[in-house]
Amino acid sequence: MSPILLLSTGSRRRSGRGAAGLLAAALLVVSLVACGEEEAVSGSDADGLTTVTLASAPLAHLAPIYLAQDKGIFAKHGLRVEVDTETSDLTSVPSVLAGKVDFATGDLTTLIVARSKGLDVKALLPASASTGKAGADYGALVVAGKSGITSPKQLEGKTVAVNILTNIAAAAARESIRADGGDPAKVKLVEIPFPQVPAALSEGRVDGAWVVEPFLSAAKAQGAVPIGWGFTDLAEDLTVSAWYASGAYTREQSKVTTAFRDAVREAYAYAREHEDEVRAKIPTFTQITPEVANRITITGWRDQVSRQAAEKLVGYAQRDGLITDAPNLDELILP
Repeated sequence: MSPILLLSTGSRRRSGRGAAGLLAAALLVVSLVACGEEEAVSGSDADGLTTVTLASAPLAHLAPIYLAQDKGIFAKHGLRVEVDTETSDLTSVPSVLAGKVDFATGDLTTLIVARSKGLDVKALLPASASTGKAGADYGALVVAGKSGITSPKQLEGKTVAVNILTNIAAAAARESIRADGGDPAKVKLVEIPFPQVPAALSEGRVDGAWVVEPFLSAAKAQGAVPIGWGFTDLAEDLTVSAWYASGAYTREQSKVTTAFRDAVREAYAYAREHEDEVRAKIPTFTQITPEVANRITITGWRDQVSRQAAEKLVGYAQRDGLITDAPNLDELILP
């Protein structure tokens, strides 16, 4: 088995490694590809459709993708999609760079860090975006209802959970505290996966947590109270995560890349007009019940990665020590 295949199959398992280690693995992938490994290239099937593999965690933002497949939107654009939900957002970079999956979702901060390390990733369009409404967004900074904490600044000297210390969740938690006049450096951030956050809060293992839907609704159902809306603190029009591919793929498969972007944008247009169908679709590919799907806050659907938001995230990443040099955003974001 080749080294690339070892990295790829490993990326399909749930992993507790941090983003830095995964990016190091991705750098190894780039080196191996440069040394002669052949990149997979999509081809047309017998029915004339090109099959593309999409990698993403099984979260609500995939609902428009599944609807588009059902409604023939992808077929209209000459594509058939296969969704890989085992390769998570965090572990997708090595698989994308090795050509094991064609398109994947990754939070925008992670992609900025990857690009700053010289990894050839290309953000195509948003996968999830802030609603832009403080108090009605799909991510929030929460505390236990009986904690007595009523504002982010009061978390100074306390412990706050984020799913990854180096991604956009950590940036949102820090910015919630900073926007309230607090000092994020005085807050201890710890890594806890989103599904474990409600229990960690209710058991008092952490004082606060940054969490997204559907785990936000689950935490609230167990008594948690939102006190900060960090996505809106980060940027007015925040791209949270993006569909991305390798730069090599976008160059070599430019027609497929364009077809994918056009199909997803059409899927988003359909989703905006049929929210009831989106909510009905969510329980078919997640563990979210229909009752919860009907009440969660759904991510915003945007057609273009926000350049303004990306510029701000670069600044936050430099300030928080995630990167030293700012990446060229023209090389990261496909126009």
